[in-house]
Amino acid sequence: MSLHWTDRALAAIAPQAAMKRVVARSALRSMTAYYDAASGGGRTGSWRTSRGDANASSARRARLAFISRDMVRNNSIATGVVQTIVSHTVGRAILPKLEGLPADLKADGKIRLDRYLKSRAIDWRGRESLGGLQRLIMGALVTDGEVLVILHPGANGLYPQLEVLEIDHLDDGAYRSSIGDGYVQDGIEYDAQGHRVAYHIFDEHPGAQGMINWRGSAASRRIDARYVIHLYRQDRPGQERGVSWFAPVALPLQDLADYEDAQLVRQKIAACFTVFRHSATPDAAPASLSPGAIIDVAEEGAYEFATPPGVEGYDEFTRGQLRRIAKGVGITYEAVSGDLSRVNFSSAKMGRLEMDRHIESWQWLILIDQFLAPLGALFLQSFALDPKFSHRAAEILGGRIDWVPPARILIDPSREIPPMIEEVRGGLNSRQRAVTALGRDNDQIMAEQIEDMKAADAAGLIFDSDGRYHAKAAPPVAGTDQKDAKDE
Repeated sequence: MSLHWTDRALAAIAPQAAMKRVVARSALRSMTAYYDAASGGGRTGSWRTSRGDANASSARRARLAFISRDMVRNNSIATGVVQTIVSHTVGRAILPKLEGLPADLKADGKIRLDRYLKSRAIDWRGRESLGGLQRLIMGALVTDGEVLVILHPGANGLYPQLEVLEIDHLDDGAYRSSIGDGYVQDGIEYDAQGHRVAYHIFDEHPGAQGMINWRGSAASRRIDARYVIHLYRQDRPGQERGVSWFAPVALPLQDLADYEDAQLVRQKIAACFTVFRHSATPDAAPASLSPGAIIDVAEEGAYEFATPPGVEGYDEFTRGQLRRIAKGVGITYEAVSGDLSRVNFSSAKMGRLEMDRHIESWQWLILIDQFLAPLGALFLQSFALDPKFSHRAAEILGGRIDWVPPARILIDPSREIPPMIEEVRGGLNSRQRAVTALGRDNDQIMAEQIEDMKAADAAGLIFDSDGRYHAKAAPPVAGTDQKDAKDE
């Protein structure tokens, strides 16, 4: 801070008094300091500040969901975004893995787990397996921001069946300021502590064409929260409902679509290279131009060429918008655009690292924590209640179900796998953790390797992939002259 001339003059006469003035002025400046971004003015005029909580700020979530659905129906970029996120997050399925049980119970439990989770028996409508339901759920999460899963009792009273519903089924018009000690807001009923106790849900989709179920009612039905799983990405503390993931990129997506339409029209006009020939017998004015046309106009003896507009800057603008959209939804530019022309291994790896972190968070913090973990606990409870195993209920409930995400696609296996092998060899990682990180089931791989070894031994075959013969000489195979190279 520079000294005022009065301070300098006073300092020559009374240094202590000048010092007090300078200290006081510095303190005053500190008290009145503020962030430039929080000030008013032309540069901040486009910001819309609000003190509303997470739920008040997302009050128009339904309109956002309708806009997102329209974009997914008609905008190829939006469609690709949903397909990419769903395919990377779910793949074929996030699969269950039964752990912590005695061998005999694990064998029986695995059979029941496969019959339940890996078949269409899990779907209340009988159409999808667990993987198919996961894809439905993840697609709805991206487009609508939230989705409902209703738990219906199974045919035998055990192993519940799942019904995936669009969020439109939630009666968000249901409000009650007081119901017992709790309240109802946005179709969700809470107790006095703010815990969810019930959902108010329409039997039929409010936007259904005609009356599908004549027994249906226009009024919503109260369903206990134990039988409803409400999935959404919580972005702010206290957020009770989800918002479409397209919210920050909806306008750029629409702008890009409009820009591409305008450029397409411009390209069509540019293709209409036309010659105007001045003639004493001019043609009637054409309603439109066509490529290569020669049109007679008045005034004899001259030719005039049309100068269609050029098309410049299209690639630069499009790439910029696609990068903006990719960043907003949390995936790479290459995944959004399909453009790999400017990618090498290092740049692709760096981009995928960030995207993979997003994928992991969606898998574990949404699909697994909010949906699959409760489903696994319900399976174990049903397994323990099964009359055949009820006498061993304590052992069953002491088990757990782990979830294995889909295999991660490697950019360059020749570069990525050797470091993983070195980590396991150096004791910095376990083999089963490394296998799981690739989205594969370690128990299944181990069982298949044992099966392969037994089959190879029975057939008298030795493969180079069999590690048993690398550390020591391979034994001679009966009935053949085969020997290990070290014995020659």
